[in-house]
Amino acid sequence: MEHTNRQLDAFSDAIYRFLDAETNLAADRHPALVKLAGDVRARIDPDRRSCIGLAGAPGCGKSTLAQALACGLNAMAVPAVVLSLDDYYQPLEYREQLAATHHPLFRQRGVPGTHELDRLMEDLDLLREGRARGRRVPVFDKSIDDRIPPEFWREIDTDPLVTIFEGWCVGAPPPGEREWTMAVGASNLPADDLGRWRGRVRYSWTDYHLALDKRLDELWYIRVPDWHSVIDWRWQQERDRDRRHLADREAVRSFLATYEPVVEIMQRTYPDWAGLSLYADRAHRIHLAN
Repeated sequence: MEHTNRQLDAFSDAIYRFLDAETNLAADRHPALVKLAGDVRARIDPDRRSCIGLAGAPGCGKSTLAQALACGLNAMAVPAVVLSLDDYYQPLEYREQLAATHHPLFRQRGVPGTHELDRLMEDLDLLREGRARGRRVPVFDKSIDDRIPPEFWREIDTDPLVTIFEGWCVGAPPPGEREWTMAVGASNLPADDLGRWRGRVRYSWTDYHLALDKRLDELWYIRVPDWHSVIDWRWQQERDRDRRHLADREAVRSFLATYEPVVEIMQRTYPDWAGLSLYADRAHRIHLAN
């Protein structure tokens, strides 16, 4: 489909409205993000149904980019929805049981093994098949560290041509056992002397990869400068909230510790599995890297 100037204007205008109304992004950053959305939109075939995976470390800007792109596509009459991995975290009660039976670290949401993978795959399949209209998808409230009741879940009101599935570890293949053990050992995690946590995470990571590999038509990755930037961005997100989930920067660092070894591996391996790479600089601006 060849886009008309009117469609392209509608795409940009919708994103500007979204950024103004729904984000804290400074106005002088809006043009660059609109241009980036336009650049990545060119990779999407609007004449066929597709599912795009968007991965990147916590706080790197993937949610904002995904929502902006979906707003623009909808304004061009290309139905699009965003699905977030975060909304598929297991309920707190389930994670507490997992912590009691496997390892205390599993009480914290984040790593593979703390999401409801079966439900996620069902929802992705319905979206890919054009049968998702009316489907309710989970909503996770980070302020209470739990899902909200099902009667308040989000209802999908269209059968989209484009699904953007964003999540911090979406699509990346798991490492070998030795590489994974070394990454965990180099991180700031508490002791895992028996390997129960790292073993189950790697096992679950394999499940995630196998399930998503046949469901994602595109896989994009946002690279970050370093781990300190990830902590800084997440802490800034906390300060922007009306009600903080984490009290200070040290609490953020502790919370993100389980993410660190996974991100470290993704940062090194993304050229092998990401079809499109982007780069978030230290000023939190996202650029097209190739």
